[in-house]
Amino acid sequence: MQNVCQITFCQQIGKNKKHNQDALFNGETVFQFKLKTAEKRLENRPHFIIGIADGISNSNHAEKASKCVMSALQKIQTLSRNTIPYLQDKLSEQLADTYFGSATTFVAAEIDQVNQKAKILSVGDSRAYIIDEAGKWRQITKDHSILSELLELSPHQKEEDFATIYGGVSSCLVADYSEFQDKIFYQEIEIKQGESLLLCSDGLTDGLSDEMREKIWQKYADDKARLTVCRKMIEKQSFSDDLSVVVYRLKLYN
Repeated sequence: MQNVCQITFCQQIGKNKKHNQDALFNGETVFQFKLKTAEKRLENRPHFIIGIADGISNSNHAEKASKCVMSALQKIQTLSRNTIPYLQDKLSEQLADTYFGSATTFVAAEIDQVNQKAKILSVGDSRAYIIDEAGKWRQITKDHSILSELLELSPHQKEEDFATIYGGVSSCLVADYSEFQDKIFYQEIEIKQGESLLLCSDGLTDGLSDEMREKIWQKYADDKARLTVCRKMIEKQSFSDDLSVVVYRLKLYN
């Protein structure tokens, strides 16, 4: 029995934007396209990394930061908490002189196909989800945002009770020569047969509700079709943010 997985991914620029501030690493190539229609490929390596970075829109040339971090991730062999200070150092080394303050969120997964496990690492509000065979989504990462911190302090309140100004991230990678001292999410998880691991920027989660995403996953049997529907629904909205999604699904072949 050979462990072979399917990697499906897509990318789309937000409405009225000049640059896609997201960057995506599909385990093989870094993408930062205005439009990358849903595409899938098979991966038979027992061990590899995928990731997404979402440039902080009010920072200096945010698209530079996200691309820089994904390009650095492409050269990394394993993930740990120490990966984040390393990436911040690389970001400062390459961008601080010319684009001081350029900043990005980060989420990545190191996949172990042999043991069907993954290391999940994130900073900011880009997310990782496990999706079960029934199409139910379970968030793995914890958002580092002002809003999530307020909700923790006031569990009886809901997101809509707070003004949109509280949506900003409280932890991110910044090209400013400083040592990384913000929050990091790190967890090792098991991926069961039939489950998928999805990484995304907030262009997906802000653009489509939890209920709508689950309905799409339950209606369509193929990840390429699912991502295409998500992308097109968000594209039709009057306002949309940059969107990047990558999905890992294990397949077994004799």
